[in-house]
Amino acid sequence: MSTRITGIKLQNFRAFQSAIEVRVRPITVLIGRNSAGKSSLLKFLLMLRQTLESQGDDFFVTEGEHVHLGTWADLRHTCTRESGMIDSALHYVFEMETEDLPRPEVRQLWKAASRADIVTETAAKFILHAELLKQPPRKESETGHVSVKGAVQYGSKFSNGRHDVECTAGSERLFAKSARNLQDTGFLRFGQREESIANLLENVAAERFLEPLRHTFISQRHLSPIREESQQTVQMTSPPAGDVGHRGEYAIPHLWRLWSREDLRAQWDFVAQSAAAVAEVDNIEFKSQVARLLTKVTAQNRRTGATCSLGDFGFGVSQCLPIFVQGAMHSPGQLLLVEQPEAQLHPTAQLELGSFFAALWKDRRVPSVIETHSGNILLRLRKLVSQGELTPEDISVAYFHVDNVSRERGSPIKAVCVKNLDIGLDGSMEKGLPMEFFGADIREALDFGRGTP
Repeated sequence: MSTRITGIKLQNFRAFQSAIEVRVRPITVLIGRNSAGKSSLLKFLLMLRQTLESQGDDFFVTEGEHVHLGTWADLRHTCTRESGMIDSALHYVFEMETEDLPRPEVRQLWKAASRADIVTETAAKFILHAELLKQPPRKESETGHVSVKGAVQYGSKFSNGRHDVECTAGSERLFAKSARNLQDTGFLRFGQREESIANLLENVAAERFLEPLRHTFISQRHLSPIREESQQTVQMTSPPAGDVGHRGEYAIPHLWRLWSREDLRAQWDFVAQSAAAVAEVDNIEFKSQVARLLTKVTAQNRRTGATCSLGDFGFGVSQCLPIFVQGAMHSPGQLLLVEQPEAQLHPTAQLELGSFFAALWKDRRVPSVIETHSGNILLRLRKLVSQGELTPEDISVAYFHVDNVSRERGSPIKAVCVKNLDIGLDGSMEKGLPMEFFGADIREALDFGRGTP
């Protein structure tokens, strides 16, 4: 683990009128009915990646390469726009853990630079007052806890609100940064436009704390619910580094890269094993055509033994292959976001998909957030816990649903809620998951012969 998200809280953003809290573990499964808010959570994460990559002046970038959310005002929950609703801000909290902590002398530099008296000025010179004590390097890894939180007022511009970052290790506060004027601040960016020596020193030291946090959001990769269909022949281009694209449009060029390079053999083997187990696809091969401008991708059907173009396999193969390629390219700790990985897959293949996400964490240390309607993926993860292949702490299940929420003033309201569920050592699920997710088929079968519903 380097730096990872362990919890997310959101309020007054799209589907979330009341505060919701999602516990994030190495394998986080988001479940619930359609329009229950699961995608809203993922879109918020994509907006943060988009914002940090843009390096623009806006606190949040709502329209860009990764997500299209409309205007800033469009993101406010509809009910909070009504008269009498006090809350007019988006509230967010990220809890994070990190082992990427600065050396002791950098921590001392930030503490010294954050003092008001570090710089004094005379008629002829500036005088810096800082004394950094040499300390031996740490012998053991140290884990820090980071809290990133804020409230941003809805309006035509990002101006009013607050943005706070704090890092602690045990009882010691290592770093803290706050802003109240969001016109001069970005998400995880606190650079001051005034170039005073004191501010420059503080910003230099602060960057060592903030850069790993920004990298955690920028490095996440996402696959949307519908991926592109495989073609019989493809034109090889230079794909974005380490990214198959939201629709998997760059999966095949990246797959060829894994296949053709000996130094990437471990990643290729991971993809090949996953494709064989989930989609029954073996012996993927690449053959150049038309003066190497086009490439034909072939594979063998494990069940029939027939070899044909990858584009002639079922649609389910094109839907899951980008997930395998993206997972293989990820570095340890790099977050993978996948919406409906089970699309177009047979129920048995969905079970094997659960094993894929388990291997992604257990063998490659790659965490994932999975938005799914598949009970079979979760069944396989529960089975692996019962067999000791995973631990209960490896998995969190976030159940999104609509329920009555009480308020400080007025009657309760119907709002999206999230219940974070645990898996027991025996694979059992904590009570709270409705029959509509597990057991709807049993309930349907029990109604056989009872007449028209």
